[in-house]
Amino acid sequence: MDDHINETILLICDDADRATRLMTALDEARVSVIGPFTTAGLALAVTAHTGPTVALLASQTTGRRSAEQLAQTLNDNWGVRSMLLDETAHAAVETVGWRAPDEQVARVRRALSKAFAPA
Repeated sequence: MDDHINETILLICDDADRATRLMTALDEARVSVIGPFTTAGLALAVTAHTGPTVALLASQTTGRRSAEQLAQTLNDNWGVRSMLLDETAHAAVETVGWRAPDEQVARVRRALSKAFAPA
């Protein structure tokens, strides 16, 4: 089965070990990844010059902007929608405009499932 999904993910993660696991899972699923970034400012600067299709917020950002503020700015400025790695937190933001469509979120979660599945 071909696990390839046509996404370019902007990864926001302030934990090096978690970022490595996420990047490995996405790489194994042949998903392009930009990052990881810990600050909203750097993520925004890079987004201005790249073409992510979705932002994966795996943690809060460091710096002045929160992850939610980053998500809103990504959507407002470049039309890049975001998803939260934490499924419960993601479900809680179902009415915000920056939330990625359910189909897109499901594709990314399937790509990640192998890295976080029990051995």
